[in-house]
Amino acid sequence: MSTLLRDERLRRELSASDVALRLSVHPASVLRWERRERLPGPVHLTGLARTLALDTQVVAGFFDEVRPAPGGPGQGARGQGLRALRRTADVSVRTIARRLGVLPATVYNWEAGRARVPQSQLGPLAGVLGLEERRLVALLDLAPAAPRRQPASALRRLRRRTGLTQDQVARRIGTTRRRLGTWERGMRPPLWAVRRLAHTYGVPVATVAREAGVHAPPLLDARRWQAGDLPDVLRTLRQWSGLTQGDLAERCGCHTSTVRGWESGRTLPSRRSRERLEQVHGLRRGALLAAWPTVRPERPSTPGPSAPGR
Repeated sequence: MSTLLRDERLRRELSASDVALRLSVHPASVLRWERRERLPGPVHLTGLARTLALDTQVVAGFFDEVRPAPGGPGQGARGQGLRALRRTADVSVRTIARRLGVLPATVYNWEAGRARVPQSQLGPLAGVLGLEERRLVALLDLAPAAPRRQPASALRRLRRRTGLTQDQVARRIGTTRRRLGTWERGMRPPLWAVRRLAHTYGVPVATVAREAGVHAPPLLDARRWQAGDLPDVLRTLRQWSGLTQGDLAERCGCHTSTVRGWESGRTLPSRRSRERLEQVHGLRRGALLAAWPTVRPERPSTPGPSAPGR
């Protein structure tokens, strides 16, 4: 039964990536589950059973074979502090598992607090970490309990509803998986990312903005534009579109310094440039005139030739 999941996956001609896509996890997680190096949670366990068309109890039994039996009070020691001690000693989980004759999944269970470290393993574990057994137990008792895993964020739930992985979404919106991960963990995404995420997930922009805690700038609403708002409007529209000043300059057929001048208020776009800006940002023709300044900005004066010296 040790290769049950892998055998069923191959029999159904599924790759680890295929299974990972259906469960919204990384393919490496699927391979670790198949080797029983990690134990899935209830949701993923049920998903595995459904994906492989197996009975849930069969899949649960596959993992129960290596799941340590929880000890009662006084039996062994809690292991939530093991990870910090292991990293301090620069010892890997595989090294501990090999030296103690257990599976890596067992060590991970100790660290996660799902099972206590058996009394019989405390001495060998202390030896691997270079500690006395009494010292090890004291450090494990003093170590803080591992924090509970936070529930999936709203952005992560939106992504999982589409069945897309972080890699797939990152490629579609033009960012990295690492940056997408920070947004799903609570960091606010930029305006351009909110717009592209909404398009990728097939939901209104307002939905992604609300779930991400992002408040759209008022100047995105053309009804709020007033005379003189043009520099701020152009800057806001460009950022919302995810364009750099160089990108916008290329689309408008001008130099980057020209775009910089528009956004700083030093110069105004020509009629042709204004129409191109409206086209790039999906505005109706003449919409930007509502933000046009009433007074044309003064061009910097060019100093004339200096008077000849006397």
